[in-house]
Amino acid sequence: MWVIRAILTLAAIIIIGGFLVYNGPLDQRVTIDLYWKRYEDVRLIIVLFWGFVAGMATSMFLLMGAYIKQLSQLSSAKKTIKGLREEVAALRNRPIEEPHDLFGEGQTQESPKVEAQ
Repeated sequence: MWVIRAILTLAAIIIIGGFLVYNGPLDQRVTIDLYWKRYEDVRLIIVLFWGFVAGMATSMFLLMGAYIKQLSQLSSAKKTIKGLREEVAALRNRPIEEPHDLFGEGQTQESPKVEAQ
């Protein structure tokens, strides 16, 4: 559920930011020189906007990876807890066994006799 909310928030920020950028009065022009292509006379606000969008998308994907890792660790911990609870329940339901030869070979414990006075 949080993923859908994050994607919708990201889309809303991009739409609002795009509207503000493309309708803004800033008209400073720059040249972008990439390894494979050169862009000349590009508005600076557009470059900043798309850089911001790329950073948000990268952050969201990294966060989703960390979240999925935590979910797998949580499910593993839940399985361990379930197994331990089953083990404790089995130990609680186990009958208490008394050893037959508790007081030595062939001897039985005598209860103390109380004499009436």
